[in-house]
Amino acid sequence: MSSLFPLDASLISAASPWGIPVKVVSETTSSNDELLRLGEFGEQSAPTGTLVFAERQTAGRGQFQRLWASSEPLGLWFSLLLRMEISDSTIPALSSFAAVALAEALAELGFTNMHIKPPNDLYLVGRKVAGILVETRSGKSPFAVVGIGLNVNQRMENFPAALQSLAISLAVASGCPAGRDLDRNEIAAILLRSLGRNERLLRTNPPALLARWNSLVVSPAMPPITK
Repeated sequence: MSSLFPLDASLISAASPWGIPVKVVSETTSSNDELLRLGEFGEQSAPTGTLVFAERQTAGRGQFQRLWASSEPLGLWFSLLLRMEISDSTIPALSSFAAVALAEALAELGFTNMHIKPPNDLYLVGRKVAGILVETRSGKSPFAVVGIGLNVNQRMENFPAALQSLAISLAVASGCPAGRDLDRNEIAAILLRSLGRNERLLRTNPPALLARWNSLVVSPAMPPITK
């Protein structure tokens, strides 16, 4: 199935708050794999703000190596590289910032009734709409790769049968008529700006970021993150 709005690297690059040309690939195992390889070469080849978007992933993955259905160009499957200290003190905010950014971007798009299911799944009207996978590397030039999968233009029949009662897309949640697509480039632009704002918060005021994450968590039994 093809999208009415193929990803446009120039449009997405123009929206990136990091000012680095965005790479769009037609197919890869996962966008995280792409950036983990780039990140290992050092900061000059892949600085903070390096982004890779994939139209298709053949081995997209989420937490605990669970597969993420991303074989069609219907969502946003991408990864962001951040150069930063990786330690017990930075991991909590690092693992939270993208989920907060996603929730704020969807609110900007007019979506409500969202919550985070720990550690970092985003739910919309009670169904999973996005997932996040953070992978880190330490050493002389430590970095994190933040992988994001957001369901955008799927219809329920596009999801595997096992997920049709659990997942949702922005198109379904918004009542977008069949045969019409939401503009993924526009959504990507809004999301990147939100990620940029929250990345600054991650570096300058982690407690404020964690407070926002805690306010979005669905389970009242989940202990708040405080470090």
